[in-house]
Amino acid sequence: MIYCRKCGAQLKDNAKFCDSCGCEVVKIKQISYADQYKAKKQANRSTTLRKFTQKKDEKNPYIAASMVAVMMALILVMFPWNLIGKGIGTSLPMRIAVIILALLGDYHITKAKQVNNLIFSKYGYRVKENIVSFINVIAVFVTIMGMFALFTY
Repeated sequence: MIYCRKCGAQLKDNAKFCDSCGCEVVKIKQISYADQYKAKKQANRSTTLRKFTQKKDEKNPYIAASMVAVMMALILVMFPWNLIGKGIGTSLPMRIAVIILALLGDYHITKAKQVNNLIFSKYGYRVKENIVSFINVIAVFVTIMGMFALFTY
């Protein structure tokens, strides 16, 4: 049964206008809460899929910067630079340079993690997550070695 929205009179199922007041009959499709929930869930799922496929080419510039700084510090720490000149490898300026490069690597790897978390919150994935973790371990190791070398002078 249908009723007029204006006057409330009962209408025939195929009526286009109300017999009492002449108002146009407008049929409104009603959606149940379950159907609304299903439609909203489907929209969220399609949004998530679109986010995953949308930006797979995101870059994290801090990864390369941290890798360069950490590797330079590691090279300065590991190799016997005192073969080149007398006392170069054990000099205080060289140890300070190692600490500065190691801390620079720590800074850049921290920024790389922050950028990865931002990318994850937007698109649902992280850029080169294993490499970031590996560089983080090396950066901490080189920083500890550099601090130990600096304070045991």
